[in-house]
Amino acid sequence: MIGWLKGHIINTWKNGARTGIVLSCYGVGYEVQVLRRNLESINKSKEITLWTHQIQREDGAYLIGFSRKYDRDLFRKLISVSGVGTQLAIALLENKEGNTLVDVITQKKIDHLVKCPGIGKRTAERLVVELHNKLVEFSNATIDSKPTRANQEGDLNIDIANEVKSALINLDYKETEIENAFRKYEKHAKSKLSETGDNDQVPQILDFETLFKQSLIIINTETR
Repeated sequence: MIGWLKGHIINTWKNGARTGIVLSCYGVGYEVQVLRRNLESINKSKEITLWTHQIQREDGAYLIGFSRKYDRDLFRKLISVSGVGTQLAIALLENKEGNTLVDVITQKKIDHLVKCPGIGKRTAERLVVELHNKLVEFSNATIDSKPTRANQEGDLNIDIANEVKSALINLDYKETEIENAFRKYEKHAKSKLSETGDNDQVPQILDFETLFKQSLIIINTETR
C-alpha cells in the first residue's frame, strides 16, 4: 500500500471529470488522481508531498492523492459507507472542504449533502446514519473546545504547521517567509493572552485553515 509520496510533477492529465498528475519520485513516475482544487494550488516547479490511497482493481491499481492527511483519512471514511465509491467520495470533497463536510455529516444536514452532484437522498441518509458518530477525530482535529496548555500559550501544533508549510511551499512561498509568519502568529497569540487573560480571545492554532489563512495575511502584508 502506497500511503505517501514526495516528488516533482512531470505531467498533468484530465480524463473526463477526473484530474491528476504524474509525480516523479526517485526515477519512478506515479500517476495520481487529485482533487481539482489541490491541482490548482500546486506549484508544478516545486517538490510536493501527497497523502495517497491506493485502489486495487482486477484491471490494475491506481492512486488517489491529497495535499492534506486530514482529507485522505476522511476520504477513507467516506468510501467505507455502502454505496459510496471512490469518485463519489471525491465529488463530496470537491464540493465541500473537509472540515465543512464533517460538520454537515455530524449535524445531519441531509439537505446540504444532496446538493453535491451524484448524491441522492438515500445516499445522503446513509452517510449520516453510518458516519455521524464516527467522525470524532476529524471534529477534534479542526475544533478543540478544550485546548491544551501548549495551545493556550499560542504554541503551534507541529503536525498542522508542517502541513501548512508544505502547502505554502507548493504555492512558491519561501521557507524563511513561512517560518517568520509562524513566529509572528505565535507571538501575537501569546501577547493577546497576556494582555486579556481570557483564553477565549486567543486565536487557536488548531486547524489547517486558520494557520494557512493567517500566515498568508502576514506574508502578504509584509511584502507590500
